[in-house]
Amino acid sequence: MTVLSAATKEPSQCVQKAHLLSDGMADKDIKLRKELLRNKYRSEGFDALTETEKLELLLSYACSGDTGKLAEKLINDYGSINALTDADHELLLKDNKMSEQAAALLKLIPCISRTLYHERFTVTILNSADAAKSFFTSHFIGAVGEQLIISAVNNKFRAVNTKILAFGSPTRAYTSYREISEFAVKSNCNIFFIAHNHPKADSSPSNSDILFTTNVVNAFSRLDSVLADHIIIGCDNSFSFRESNLVPELSSRPLEGYRCDIKE
Repeated sequence: MTVLSAATKEPSQCVQKAHLLSDGMADKDIKLRKELLRNKYRSEGFDALTETEKLELLLSYACSGDTGKLAEKLINDYGSINALTDADHELLLKDNKMSEQAAALLKLIPCISRTLYHERFTVTILNSADAAKSFFTSHFIGAVGEQLIISAVNNKFRAVNTKILAFGSPTRAYTSYREISEFAVKSNCNIFFIAHNHPKADSSPSNSDILFTTNVVNAFSRLDSVLADHIIIGCDNSFSFRESNLVPELSSRPLEGYRCDIKE
């Protein structure tokens, strides 16, 4: 048996103590940085923080360890908090060693934003194409895949019932004309809007969007109802079918009280 002398043990023990001291100092530095950042937020407000500091502040409430380095890496990888909230949940957990709580917090940000927008700013009178675009834009805040929404309005164009009819893949949302008809009958209204989003593209309609709109116009006609408009919300813009004149069955039928600039 080999017996280690006190002299042999001493260097190893010194190294261990040095590591412990180093870790202790690092933890203190991280804790101090978090406290300084939170104090800056309390005294100067959220807008005074840089993009990285804003993310670091959010992560500090859900992650242990050096959230400053994690925030810097995430901003470098994704470019912005906005882009980060659109990232795949599993990818965040896998690539960045992020906690489940932090990933969930990031994904909740746009959902909370949508709720606050509805409560404070949402338009309820859809008497113009611009008002309809604003109304449906608020409903798609934070949406990951495509969604199809239908809204019933009264004769003064006030929204009285809005429902998500379908969730789809990031490129297409599906629904049946039967579901649209059932909603129309139960709503006790005769003017309707439909809208869907293009989460990763602009608002330009596809051929299938045009065909779908034509079929919906005809479906409402059989119910003695009218489709006021079909709105598409893209990444950076929005589109009105009634304004575009792409579906003559829609644009050629006047709708008193609804303002839009129909293209010739």
